[in-house]
This record gives sequence, C-alpha cells and structure tokens, in this order.
Amino acid sequence: MRIVLHREAREVVGGLAACKCLLLCFVLLPPLVVTSESAENMSAPGSDNTWNWTNEPGPEEPKPIEVRPAAQPVLDRALRRVSFDIGPEVYSFKYEEPGVMEEEGMFYAVRLGYTSRDWVPSSPQESPSGGGIMFRAEGRLALGQVDYDGGLKDLQTGEISPLTVDNIDDFAFEGRLLLGADWLGGEMLNTLYTGIGYRYLYDDLSIAPGGYERESNYYYVPIGYEIGTNLQADWSWGGRIEFDYLLWGLQRSHVFPVLENRQNSGHGYRASIKLQRKSKDAMFVIEPFFRYWDIDKSQVEPGGFEPKNETAEYGIQFVWMF
Repeated sequence: MRIVLHREAREVVGGLAACKCLLLCFVLLPPLVVTSESAENMSAPGSDNTWNWTNEPGPEEPKPIEVRPAAQPVLDRALRRVSFDIGPEVYSFKYEEPGVMEEEGMFYAVRLGYTSRDWVPSSPQESPSGGGIMFRAEGRLALGQVDYDGGLKDLQTGEISPLTVDNIDDFAFEGRLLLGADWLGGEMLNTLYTGIGYRYLYDDLSIAPGGYERESNYYYVPIGYEIGTNLQADWSWGGRIEFDYLLWGLQRSHVFPVLENRQNSGHGYRASIKLQRKSKDAMFVIEPFFRYWDIDKSQVEPGGFEPKNETAEYGIQFVWMF
C-alpha cells in the first residue's frame, strides 16, 4: 500500500525534526553565561573584533607606570665646605733628660680648629667632586702640674745631691697651619698634608732650691696622612699618623744672665684613632692620641748647654665639630 503525504503533512514532519535537533543542542552544550566583563569584550557584528562567547574574563588593560624623578644627591654630613671644632683634652706628660732628670704629670687642655675644603659644594643638594685642597688652622692651650726628679749640683764642690719637687706649674701652647690634598675613595676620605707648627712649653722650677724658670720653643714641619672611613654611616672611624721635622728649637733658661741654647736637630711623631658620631648639624669625636719628641743635644753656649731630651704625651680628646 502506498501512502501519499500531502504538502501540509510534509511541512509538519520537517518542523518536528528541527525541534528535535534544537533540543539536542541545549542538552549537549553548556549554558552560555554572559558576564559584565564578557559583555564589555564583545563587539557588535561587523566590527574588527570577534565576540567572546566564553565565560572567562578578557585580558586586563595595562596599568600606567609611575615615573618618579631621580633622587637628588645629598651632601654627606662629614664633608663640609667650612667647619669648626672645639673640645677638651687630657693627657699624661713625661719629659726626660736621660741620666740627668725627668718631669712627669698631667695636663688639661682646650683645642680649637678651623677647616676649609673649597672643593666641597656649599649646597647639600650638589654632589662633591672627587677631591681638592684642604686648609686647616688648629691650636691648643694646656695647663698642668708636674713632679721633678733630678739632682742639685753644688757649684763649689761639684757634688750632685738628689732633688725631688712636686706640683710644679706648667703651661703649654701649640699652633699649626696645614695645607693638604683630599681625595675620595668609595666611602673613605684621604688627606695628605704638610705645613708649619710651633710648640711652646713653660716650666716654673723656681719654687725649688736652685731652680729657675725655663721656656722651650719648637718650630717644625708636620708631614702626615689622615683617613676617615664609612662616611655615610652615623658611626664611623678614622685615624692620623704624622712625622714632625724640627726646623730649630730654642731653650731659654732664666738664670743670671739668661741662657739661650739653640737646638738644630730633632724630630717627633704623633698618631691618633678617631671614633665619630654624626648628627644632623654636628659631629662628636672621641680621639685617643700619642705625641712624641726626640731632641738632640743643643749647641754649647757660655754658661752651659741643653742635654738630649725626650717628651712623650698620651691622652684623649673630646671634640665637637660643627
């Protein structure tokens, strides 16, 4: 038997088949979730972009990069174009004429100083150059008392009897003008320097039997090297070594008549170590030191001569630099 379907029947059958296919698509495929971020990534039909039919967010827009200006160089607090320093010092003093006499005691002093470095900029926002010229003027005033241990010579018999005298008043002064060359190496400031120095010592032995006032004068040339390390830290250290060449010395003994003896040969040494604490406007320094002189016998003058002698000073300085 042949069944002939009319045109209307065939259309109904085709519609049922299309509905069946569409139902299978909804069952097999996951549901499409369109988020707000996805919607922003979609483009209208006909645009250059394709639609994002997935539920994953699109690529994030790049964040703007913040560009900060380069930091300005800051002048280190240990380097100043002009600086001053002041502070006390205390030291042990020993003077000896080998085989003749010695004096020993304590001195208390005040030191002053001025330093100029023309290569350091005056503005803290400018970077200093690698080095330049250094000029320094410094001085100290000291008072002390010493004990004398020696002898008293009888001019008639020539005999020498032991003599000790305590609490002899002494006074000392020293002034120096220094010129040097600075150079920076990493965080270290190096300085080679020389100049001219003058040292004066007054010793009042007139309180002893047969004693007299005595003045010592040294003119010398210092040659030294100084270093300051770790300039950027709050705490740092430094040091100095120096050789002192005696140009001439003059010893004046207040006997009758006054006797003057010139010394043409001698030298000295000095060394120190610094512990430095920096603040915003100043620097505090603790500096143990050693100073030494070795002076040869003077020229013989009518009335006598100055024997070979040695002087040693050990002490510590407390300095405020600003």
